[in-house]
Amino acid sequence: MDKVTIFGAGHVGATTAFYLALSASLEVALVDVEEGKAVGLATDIGQSLPYTGSTSTLRGGTDPSLVEGSDLVIITAGYPRLPSMSRLDLISKNVPVVTSIARAVAAHAPEAVVIIVTNPVDEMTYLTWKAGGFDTSRVIGMAGVLDTSRMLYFLDSLAGIQTRDVTATVLGTHGDDMAPLVDWSRASDRPLSEVLEPAALDDVVQRTRDGGAEIVKYLKTGSAYFAPAVSVGVTALAVLGDTGRVLPVSAYLDGQYGINGIFLGVPARLVRGGIGEIIELTLSKREAEALARSAEGVGKRVSELETVAADESD
Repeated sequence: MDKVTIFGAGHVGATTAFYLALSASLEVALVDVEEGKAVGLATDIGQSLPYTGSTSTLRGGTDPSLVEGSDLVIITAGYPRLPSMSRLDLISKNVPVVTSIARAVAAHAPEAVVIIVTNPVDEMTYLTWKAGGFDTSRVIGMAGVLDTSRMLYFLDSLAGIQTRDVTATVLGTHGDDMAPLVDWSRASDRPLSEVLEPAALDDVVQRTRDGGAEIVKYLKTGSAYFAPAVSVGVTALAVLGDTGRVLPVSAYLDGQYGINGIFLGVPARLVRGGIGEIIELTLSKREAEALARSAEGVGKRVSELETVAADESD
C-alpha cells in the first residue's frame, strides 16, 4: 500500500486526504502544527470509509517524522494571501514554513515525490527543491491542473462548450500572469480562437484568471478548496499509478520553451518518479509571448525569494 503524507490539515489538505482515501487504497498521514487538528480530521475521514468500500488507512499528528516511508508528499501548509498582502509579503510568510517541511521530507522520506500546493506555487516549488536538495524530477507544483479545470468550467458555463468536446490547457504561473492557450486549445478540432468571438473568449480567459479571487469574494472569510483538492489529487494519482498522463504542472525548466532555472507551469508526463518528460507544444506567437511574460515574473520573484531565504538563515 502506497503512503501519502499531507502537510497542512486546512480545507485543502483535509479535502485532498478525503479525496485520495476514497479514490485509491492508500496509507494517508495528515500533519499539522495545530495540536489535535490532524488527528481529529484523520479520524473523521477514517470513520467515513466503511460505507465506501475503501481500504485506506489514516492517521494524523503534529510530528513531521510521520512522513517517514512516504512514496508521495503533498505540501498545502502555509499562510493564505490576504487582500492587503503583496506577493513578496506572502513569500516572506511562507518561506520558513515550506523550508522546514522540505527539510523534514529530505530527512525522513528523501525518495518521495513532492507536490507543492502552497502559494505562490511556482516560487514555493523552487524553494522546496532548493531547501530539500531533491532531484528536480521529483518536485512538482500544482499549477495549471486547477487553472485548466476552471477554464473548462467557464467554457461550459459562459460559452456552452461542453468539456467532452474540448482539449484545453493553461500554462505559466498560477496567478495573474497565467497563460491560457487559446490558439492551441481545441473545441471539436477547431482552435478556441476560431470557435468563440473575441469578446467571449476574453471573458473566459479573464474569469479563469480571476477564478480563485471570485470564490474568495463570495466566501469572504475563506478560499477555494474542493477544486484545488481534486486537482492535486488527480496529480498525485497520476504519479502513484505511473500513468504517464500529461498534465500542466509546475516543473523545472532547463531550456524547454527557451526558459531556464525556474519552475513554471508546462505540460509534463507524470510517472512514478515524478516528471517523466516535459512536452513542448507548438505555440502561437501570442501564446509564446504570454508564457515568456509569465516566466519573467516568476524569475523576478524567485530572486526575491532567495533574498528572503538568505535573511531567514542569518
